[in-house]
Amino acid sequence: MAHLGKRRICLVTPGHLSTNPRLVKEADALAAAGYEVSVVSARFIHWADEADDEFSSRPWRVRKVTFGPIAGRAKRVAQSLRRRVCLLAYKHFGRCAVLAFHPVIPALTRAACATSADLYIAHNLAALPAAFRAAKKHGAKLGFDAEDYHSGEFNVTPENALPLRLTREIERRYLPRCDYLTAASPGISKAYAEAYVVQEPTVILNVFPKAEAPAGPTPKGTAQPSPSLYWFSQTIGSNRGLETVVEAISLSRSRPTFFLRGNPSPGYREQLTALAEKYGVGDRLGFLPPAPPGEMVRLAAEFDVGIASEPGHSLNNRLALSNKMFTYILAGIPTLASDTTAQSEMALKMAGAAFVCPQRDARGLAAKMDDLLLSPHALASARQAAWEYGQHRFNWEAEQRSLLQVIESILH
Repeated sequence: MAHLGKRRICLVTPGHLSTNPRLVKEADALAAAGYEVSVVSARFIHWADEADDEFSSRPWRVRKVTFGPIAGRAKRVAQSLRRRVCLLAYKHFGRCAVLAFHPVIPALTRAACATSADLYIAHNLAALPAAFRAAKKHGAKLGFDAEDYHSGEFNVTPENALPLRLTREIERRYLPRCDYLTAASPGISKAYAEAYVVQEPTVILNVFPKAEAPAGPTPKGTAQPSPSLYWFSQTIGSNRGLETVVEAISLSRSRPTFFLRGNPSPGYREQLTALAEKYGVGDRLGFLPPAPPGEMVRLAAEFDVGIASEPGHSLNNRLALSNKMFTYILAGIPTLASDTTAQSEMALKMAGAAFVCPQRDARGLAAKMDDLLLSPHALASARQAAWEYGQHRFNWEAEQRSLLQVIESILH
């Protein structure tokens, strides 16, 4: 929709701002480039809702919609009932795909349509129908950022048949209608281009601003007890490769303490602790509370080595690059990564700072731990290499140029 003055961009997400640092970086970059930026987001987790207050002073407007646990009882029941009915309609008749996909879509759609913009950018697949409707209403452009290969999140099993079919329906229906696509890894980009009739998405790595990095490299971490390993996520739970790390600690000579930051899923802290006790390393676990996205790089710098233990349990898990490797590299700490397709390829670009080990190979992981943690020189050298990669290549100042070029070409 043509107009005088600043070009307006609306980013849409079904998640919290505090759990989507990629969207926050994008909003900041677009605002700094002179665009008028609005964000439509959801709220459904109490701790994340409080953490979202961090962004109240950002130079962009936020419109929030509520669903799930934070919603009032009547709204929550209505949302759940509507989705169940629509799931049945889709299962048996192929109807109501959008309403069946996610309970927040109707509210996101209303909020996005109420926000006038020249470009709507969907983050996460549940935001795409809402952004499409808003773009159609306002005669605007439509973009989609693929942080994951969503249909690749499901293994082909009978119980996954319906959600997989539904996910592919949303992808098939809306991705070809986008004016541009971006992706968080080369593997995700190629997978989407091969699966649908779309141009290969531009890769925008999930790196972070240099302002979050330490002032300079350090020879070792400061966390105690040392030596230390570090891992973080929104949720500490199964299917993250953590059990292999615990076993590796028991097989190592360095016997590091393994610090985990995030919210443990119900019962998982006790489960992992019991496993550690079984291996004789019950005193080598440290659980840390969640922290704001803007603090994650600084906090990571306190530890000796970062862990990126993706188990490759799905196609998406093998193709995606989580924000862990890029958080560690900017923090100036080396990474021990499992050999998923994406992480193996990225480690080649971080030679000397990222080290790959076969998935579920506890003995091999223990040996790589010891190579770093028993040699002060090797650890200091890897930390120096990581810090330099973060400063000169893997940072948001460098990566955002590709994003801004895409946006410029679409709007101008």
